[in-house]
Amino acid sequence: MAAKGKVPIFHQVIIILLFSLGMGLITNALRSPPLPLIGNWFKGTSSLNVGRNISTVSIEEAVVKFITQDALFLDARSRADYQLGHIKGALNLPVHDEDFGERLHEFVLEVNHDRELIVYCEDIDPTLSPELASILTSMGYKKVKILANGWSEWNVAAMPFEVDR
Repeated sequence: MAAKGKVPIFHQVIIILLFSLGMGLITNALRSPPLPLIGNWFKGTSSLNVGRNISTVSIEEAVVKFITQDALFLDARSRADYQLGHIKGALNLPVHDEDFGERLHEFVLEVNHDRELIVYCEDIDPTLSPELASILTSMGYKKVKILANGWSEWNVAAMPFEVDR
């Protein structure tokens, strides 16, 4: 039995757990975009190759393609994220921006369908790369690959990047 005025250890653990849960929910609500509380959190990464014939490329392969200029890198993140930093020379095709259709049309007119494309996004929202890659393959691009966790992996590898000002 607990002494008068002291909270039993079990109650302290429950209080800490509830406090932690509350702080986690508040932090998630404040982030942009918030993570879904219910659902398949791995939706974007687990289905990269399912029914699309879209393969992934490792960071090592992507670095070789970058150095040899054998591939065109496409950033699927928002224009704001792209402007904060992107792979040097990458084009921005933000799938969820209002002018995506217009930008995609210009891209299709300018980029040969035989060009190798490496699509990347951020690991925070890993669904953007598969979405853009799927759109590009449906438009006839045959050499489309995804660099999973692309922007994060690129930074960890300390590869060249650009910032738009």
